[in-house]
Amino acid sequence: MKFTKQVSINAPADKVWEVFAHDFANVGVWATAVSRSDVHKDVAPVNNSPVGGRVCQTDFGAVNEDFTAYDEQNKTLSYKGSIKSKTLTSLTNTAELTSPDGNTTIVKITPEVKLSFIGMIMYPMIRMQLSKVTDEVLDDLKYYVENGKPSPRKLASQKK
Repeated sequence: MKFTKQVSINAPADKVWEVFAHDFANVGVWATAVSRSDVHKDVAPVNNSPVGGRVCQTDFGAVNEDFTAYDEQNKTLSYKGSIKSKTLTSLTNTAELTSPDGNTTIVKITPEVKLSFIGMIMYPMIRMQLSKVTDEVLDDLKYYVENGKPSPRKLASQKK
């Protein structure tokens, strides 16, 4: 299963890249889907990435997300996710930032998930859930970059 989602953020690409890539390990600060995150210390940086990866605490359990590609100049990155799951066999995500003008950034995210046999049976539900989480992450990123603070949804999730 592979699809692409994108969001337009009212900020220069360098500002978005700072949050999304340079501060990669701190996604838990602004993404509702991640209750806490930290540097994955057992993984080396890739192509001068700021860290090798991150460890995220989610509703699905701990997820390691480790860079597989990182391009500072072109503002692209890819990472693979490792999660213990009966439905997923692999998870990768690719992101690309482009700027149609100096004050707008388009963030495009393309997750690719390989499903187990059980996952294939549950495909419609998994697709819907992954699509929803991807939309929320993009919305949370937009809010955080444009407002300098976590979204109301993220703040509400922290009170649970």
